[in-house]
Amino acid sequence: MRFVRERVPAVAMALVGVVMALPSVVAPTWQLTTLDSAGGVLLFDQQDWSWGRSRVLGAGGAVVQDLPNAFGLVVLVALLAVAAAGALVWLFTSAPWASVAALVTAAALLGRLATTVAERHGASVRDDVHGLAAIGSTTTVGALESLAALALVVAVALMAASVTGVRMPSAWVTRLRTVASGGPDERDPGGVQEHARASTRRARATITSRPDGEHLAAPAVELGDEEQR
Repeated sequence: MRFVRERVPAVAMALVGVVMALPSVVAPTWQLTTLDSAGGVLLFDQQDWSWGRSRVLGAGGAVVQDLPNAFGLVVLVALLAVAAAGALVWLFTSAPWASVAALVTAAALLGRLATTVAERHGASVRDDVHGLAAIGSTTTVGALESLAALALVVAVALMAASVTGVRMPSAWVTRLRTVASGGPDERDPGGVQEHARASTRRARATITSRPDGEHLAAPAVELGDEEQR
């Protein structure tokens, strides 16, 4: 088991998505308030959880109706748990199955949250009929769930790029810096190799160069002896 540094951004976004979606387990994400259109008197307040629970409160805050959904709650908690576990395992495991598991679990949670977010934001926020005004609004927990879905979109995209081997934008930034610093032309396919070979030749020339004045320490040549021979 080893820490894979390149996977930190994807794992961080996945964990952020899980953390922001956790309040949805215990708090409603949508609220529908029904008022008397003429007098503005509160008649009842309906609270909906993203996993299927619905609770209706009367004018005095008393619970008029409470319809739970145990199966929906179990599914949401399970998806949150496996998404967090899959991301952490992928961070510390380089095995191929870990990459697939992290991507699948994060995508599954994203699909669940995206469905509820789309239903919530697509609902009507006000409806006046038969003297009653129904006003719908997303709660703070619902807004956090929407942000969680966005974070998971980023996480899934990064995971998919890592699994498929797609280069990240940082590679392009590095190449642009090379061109800006006088490196090889990006339009020349052989420019990168030629630049590398030139750098190698300069390095070798620097290493093998002799100190200045070293030739003066060599033995002097006797021209007279050479002429006599």
